[in-house]
Amino acid sequence: MKLTVMGAGYVGLVTAACLARLGHDVACLEVAPERLEALRAGRVPFHEPGLAELVAEGIEAGRLRPVGDAARALPGADAVLVCVGTPLDGTGVADLSQIRSACRDIAEHAPQAVVLLRSTLPLGAWAEIGRWMGRQDAGQLALNPEFLRQGTAVSDFLAPTRIVIGTPDGQETQASSTVRQIYATLESPILVTDFASAEMIKNAANVFLAAKLTFINEIADLCASYGADIGDVVTGIGLDPRIGGSYLRPGIGFGGSCLPKELANIVRLGEAAGVDLPMLQGAVADNAARPANIVDRLEGRLGRLRGRRVGMLGLSFKPHTDDLRDSPAIAMAKAMLERGAQVIAHDPVVRLEATKRVEGLQRSASVEGICRDADLVLLATEWPEYEELDWPRLATLTRRAVLFDGRRALHPATIRAAGWSMLGIGRADEPIAEPERRERRATLTTTSRHWERVPVPLAGAGAVSS
Repeated sequence: MKLTVMGAGYVGLVTAACLARLGHDVACLEVAPERLEALRAGRVPFHEPGLAELVAEGIEAGRLRPVGDAARALPGADAVLVCVGTPLDGTGVADLSQIRSACRDIAEHAPQAVVLLRSTLPLGAWAEIGRWMGRQDAGQLALNPEFLRQGTAVSDFLAPTRIVIGTPDGQETQASSTVRQIYATLESPILVTDFASAEMIKNAANVFLAAKLTFINEIADLCASYGADIGDVVTGIGLDPRIGGSYLRPGIGFGGSCLPKELANIVRLGEAAGVDLPMLQGAVADNAARPANIVDRLEGRLGRLRGRRVGMLGLSFKPHTDDLRDSPAIAMAKAMLERGAQVIAHDPVVRLEATKRVEGLQRSASVEGICRDADLVLLATEWPEYEELDWPRLATLTRRAVLFDGRRALHPATIRAAGWSMLGIGRADEPIAEPERRERRATLTTTSRHWERVPVPLAGAGAVSS
């Protein structure tokens, strides 16, 4: 089929590249000149495992064409997949200006094409879409929400857990038939439902995950006070098939472009409809406050943050992506900077220019750079390479070898054996050695120059496997 994908962000570019892999002829509309030039050269402007190879493959095969204007991308398309952004504005409301612009372009250049909306829409927005396009026949319009996770988006697209199709009344239409043709080679359950239900499925799925993360974060805090091991608690409740172990990962909070936005959207919808959603309202407040609350705790343990040097491991909201949107790591960095700490961060893929907007935040190209003379090292993003660091050697570089594992990615016994005082999520804090004592021990150890690497297992006692 001849398809046009509008938008070349995370959702749009993954959609376009994967559709080309499925054998379709795909035009991908990107109006930003610099990003368009990069795409035409086969360069992906963000980090997503496997995507760069897929883009290069599609371009080389002639099945994927990055295009810079709607007048060239839209005419002749059998279907148009709208994947433009719907970010929150300054008041926390979804900004639909890119959707409106896409609708106007479709009305002008592809008035007969089937239109599939993959952008995340706030509940109720579907009612405006047909009007913006000037469409009388709603049968040519379908919602096809995406369920892509950053870091695994390519495999999520090519091996979907479900394909949801929203039509005006939940019946088969020309648009739903087109969706079935597009994904004909994928083995997945297909659910055809009405517009409102399709929107709710997308929003409710992410809101449920946000609520699950909020729940386990609160239980982890209780475990730390009560003396329970959150790792064993997670294992014990996760073995119950009614609960399952996915998204039971306590940490410093959740972020990204989906969960916080859709949680806020659904709470706002409830307020507008007069429906009380106390659990979800609590999840919004809890996640927003969590980074600062953890900084309060760390400040209490260190005595003060002003003048302290803090090294951060990771800045993206999760591993395997360079996305900083609503990243709790960034929120923690800002909170510590506001309290007078010197914060220097390392991240294996986040570009230097992406963090320039965080005033005062320093960057290091090496982990050694953030550990040198540090009073605290904070693991904020669980990149796999951090689990395999030479922790004994890094301990000798610090002023005070205190490690806060904000993602429960490390084995506490191994870190203690490497000479660190260990703080973390869901466990009682340990005593922290005075810096003078720490410096003497580091000097003696450095002089001996006898290092034995202590492997850090990916999972085990006190750690939660992913």
